[in-house]
Amino acid sequence: MLLDTYKAQELRWLITINGKTKNGLNAFRGDLIVKLGEFNEVANKRNPPEAVIKEAVILADDTSLLMVVGNFSDILELPEFIARFTPDLAADCKPIFFIDNLKESVVVDVEGRQYTLIPLPSGMVWNELLDLCYLDKHDLKGQSTEDKVVTTYNALKSYQPKFKASTLDEAIANRTDTKREVWGAV
Repeated sequence: MLLDTYKAQELRWLITINGKTKNGLNAFRGDLIVKLGEFNEVANKRNPPEAVIKEAVILADDTSLLMVVGNFSDILELPEFIARFTPDLAADCKPIFFIDNLKESVVVDVEGRQYTLIPLPSGMVWNELLDLCYLDKHDLKGQSTEDKVVTTYNALKSYQPKFKASTLDEAIANRTDTKREVWGAV
């Protein structure tokens, strides 16, 4: 199965959900490494990843990614994703990325594939995704955590972003210096 190959390649990092849905698909929520850090021979371990999809929400079958949603700290991480994961994307997969330093929401076309890019300087990807799909907690009530990902995937099928069309180069050129607002212990 595809997500198991990512495990073997050490691309899964912080895992919240990783399991089978009722209909046999594979649901994953967590952080997915896009670009591994260099191997530090002195410490005998890898440095932290250079690019990560944080709070990723992924639905996959055995051979392809059906849905990919997540957060990038910097839009410059997106080309790394495109280079590494495009062969794994299903033909009808339209990734959605919430990006910390994006100036405005845009839809970009890269090699015939639509990517929806939305600024997100604060908040959680899962909550924002549910808002995009017009889902609330009662729509997910009684479902397993894996099947909630399927419900979201089914709702996303009808999602039509109403953002302006842009090129990836334009979106990168218009990035900001915004950093994610961090919450936690003082």
